[in-house]
Amino acid sequence: MIPSGRLVLLLLAPLVAAALAIYVTPAVPVVIALDLLVLAAAAADAFGRRPTIRIVREAPPTVPVAREVKVHLRVSHDAPGPLTLDIADDAPGAVSDLPVTVLVPAGREVVVTYRIRVDRRGRFRFGDVVAQGRSALGLWGWRRSVSLGADVHVLPDVARFRQWALEARLDLRMPSRVSVRRPGADSEFQRLRPYVVGDPFKHVDWRATARRSSLVSREFGQERGQNVILLVDAGRMTSGRFEGRSLFDHGLDAALALGHAALRHGDRVGMLVYDRSARVWLPPRGGALWGGRLVRAVFDQEPSDHASDHDLAFNLLATRVRQRCLVVVISSIIDDVEADLADRLVSALARRHLPLCVMLRDPAVEARLSTGGDPWSQGAAAELMGWRARRLERLQQRGALVVDATPGRVTPALLARYLEIKATRAL
Repeated sequence: MIPSGRLVLLLLAPLVAAALAIYVTPAVPVVIALDLLVLAAAAADAFGRRPTIRIVREAPPTVPVAREVKVHLRVSHDAPGPLTLDIADDAPGAVSDLPVTVLVPAGREVVVTYRIRVDRRGRFRFGDVVAQGRSALGLWGWRRSVSLGADVHVLPDVARFRQWALEARLDLRMPSRVSVRRPGADSEFQRLRPYVVGDPFKHVDWRATARRSSLVSREFGQERGQNVILLVDAGRMTSGRFEGRSLFDHGLDAALALGHAALRHGDRVGMLVYDRSARVWLPPRGGALWGGRLVRAVFDQEPSDHASDHDLAFNLLATRVRQRCLVVVISSIIDDVEADLADRLVSALARRHLPLCVMLRDPAVEARLSTGGDPWSQGAAAELMGWRARRLERLQQRGALVVDATPGRVTPALLARYLEIKATRAL
């Protein structure tokens, strides 16, 4: 119980009477009576019946990262009259519209709605809901905590993956993409359709033409049902930060976006998140529901300070996957040790699979080179970028495709490269 401002004001009356009693002796009994009356009122109000507060929280078990979602609190009580309550909730992330003051009528329920926004992936937990009100006479304030602990999983935003995939498809149709084949130029048969002027004569199905007495063409499309394996490095090379997020976060978003795009193209997708050990392994599978399984399996992963064991990743892949795959390795290199390990991984993968290396650039190095300033720093940045370019060229010579992009652009660049691989049948 907390004394309210009303009780403080009420206590001033005996003090004023006591000051008058100094000069007026007959006022002493009045002061004593007034003191007893105030104490009796305060005690009666303090020990009066306390209402029971009932609160139910309605919150989604999963929320997308960096997006506002609504949470509802259903508040009711068993007091005979209306109650004015101050409501607060121990919610994860940034909370809007709380605390709030509501008038809850007797025998009715009031819904309090507020919003939360969590800017990090992972597992988080709601705490207690706190309701604060006043006693019947308003002399005391009371506070009740309602234990409503619940977990909430903050997942990568799947809606952004779809948007990135759409942007990549639009970029792929630009005239500059001369190496991309047009629809109908791939090898997998899809259906028969009436002949259209301009169709290659080698695509004419003469048996169907003879049956129908009109020209019929075979329509081909991109090959489906291929394997795409996503290897996401969660070691120290990806622990650097860009725009408040780790390189691993950006790489994981790119991997999940590619996984969703590949599933929509009919391919099977697997994923390995690793550092010095295999953290998450999902074998390649297809289907509309597999994309959600990928997200739920890796949403709480974070980079570590350990050096990544690329040999472990290759050995696991060699024992678990026998078919030829597109193996996407998402990592970063900043020294010769890690670059040599990446060379070994690519050399081993290229014997059976098609490796695609996604190397995240450090925007701080490029900014140092372009903004001027200290010539020594500029020289070091230029040397580092030159070394990096040579190492990436070496990866290409060993049979790997390479995507070299900043964290902010890695996702659309990776999706565009995947669509090129599908359209040119590089796998």
